[in-house]
Amino acid sequence: VRSCYNAGLTKNPNLQGRVAVNFVITGTGKVGSSVVQESTVKDSSVANCIAKAVKRWQFPKPRGGGNVIVTYPFNLEPG
Repeated sequence: VRSCYNAGLTKNPNLQGRVAVNFVITGTGKVGSSVVQESTVKDSSVANCIAKAVKRWQFPKPRGGGNVIVTYPFNLEPG
């Protein structure tokens, strides 16, 4: 996620905003799908990069083995 934002900052040093990513953790703990639900960041490539990064994450197996749907907001500010 940091590398996605840093890439955007190289093009626009004032880039900031919020990217909400909706993703599904499967029964194995892998992320089955990951999409940008909402973004106020003025660079769609940053938001899409974050969604792709989340797709590579691995979580512990959920109790009961079912899917878990998550919406997570990333607040991005230069700093």
